[in-house]
Amino acid sequence: MEDKIQGFVLQSIRYGDSSLIVRIYTRDGGLQSYMVKGVRGKTSRNRIAFFQPMTFLRFVQSGKPSRSGLAFMKDSEVLYAYQSIPNEMNKSAILMYLSELLSHTLTQQERNEGLYQFVFQSVVWLDLVETGYANFPLYFTLELSRFLGFYPQSNYHEHAFFDMMEGQFVMATPPHQYYLQQEESRTLSCLLNRGIDDLSSLVMNGLQRNNLLDGIITFMRLHAPVFKGLQSHEVLKEVLR
Repeated sequence: MEDKIQGFVLQSIRYGDSSLIVRIYTRDGGLQSYMVKGVRGKTSRNRIAFFQPMTFLRFVQSGKPSRSGLAFMKDSEVLYAYQSIPNEMNKSAILMYLSELLSHTLTQQERNEGLYQFVFQSVVWLDLVETGYANFPLYFTLELSRFLGFYPQSNYHEHAFFDMMEGQFVMATPPHQYYLQQEESRTLSCLLNRGIDDLSSLVMNGLQRNNLLDGIITFMRLHAPVFKGLQSHEVLKEVLR
């Protein structure tokens, strides 16, 4: 019996008339790329709808991914079918943001089950929760930085500034442009180490939330070498005003 692999889709690229090259972050092997054949055939078991960004799949791998070639994917099945996200504009915008964020930051071809489970459990939470998820993109981005190795230090003091380059709170204005103002720094400190089920208790208006999201994305860009910034968060800022 062939073992099935779990992973979530980051990107799919059309290859030829009926094939795709799919980038997937897998539970057991980190970022991998696969060739998927026959996705447009009427009898194909690899349906093209399976390979939309942030779809969680189970599949059988044929061959092994390498620098010189791609493994093949077969017998794909959806691991988790979204219930509310496809029908709710705000949640769909958040999922698009998560997809771009993860595509820009996940590069390791090694096992990190903790990271995989964090993404899976967070997205399922977003799909199932009915209200109180406006702060979720802030939470998710900060928690992702924990797995990438540069989560902010929790050393906040009253009237401190968050120094994005140092990743910590400081009492004096930093000698560069990469810092949060005192009010935004205080809000960031309230968000640090907060559980996902406590997000709705942190009250922010749309402007405050958007400014803090901009700051967190800048923080990510400063510390993740491959991270070049995002486009989808501008759409996200509009729908979560």
